[in-house]
Amino acid sequence: MKLLIGLCAMIAMVASQWSPSTKIDYLKFREECFKSENVPQSAIDKLNNEQYGEDLGHEAKCYIRCLGVKTGTWDDTKGYDIEKGYQNLISWGFEVNKENLQKCATPNTENDDKCVWAAKNTKCLWTNKYVTKKQ
Repeated sequence: MKLLIGLCAMIAMVASQWSPSTKIDYLKFREECFKSENVPQSAIDKLNNEQYGEDLGHEAKCYIRCLGVKTGTWDDTKGYDIEKGYQNLISWGFEVNKENLQKCATPNTENDDKCVWAAKNTKCLWTNKYVTKKQ
């Protein structure tokens, strides 16, 4: 019985460990989310050109949420996980610091739709240039 309890505890501990997504995972998740959220090509073009200040449409906002969920950085009740977001962005080749991530990880005080909330946080990061591609 003790062995069974120990084994279950070990499985739970391993299952709860998180590690950053690879760049390959990130690209795969992007494609999956573009498809699952039916993002129109015009919005994909804006996202690819980091035009987050534009009106992206609801599908693109849900794409942003989808990508956050798949990478483990977004929770529909808590919002963005700063530490996980930081680790992912660094591993994908972006320049960012945790202080700037914190500035944009706002609570959902306006009771926005979860896609709108996720997109607001991401728009803040890109329009303020808190996240940039490494040169």
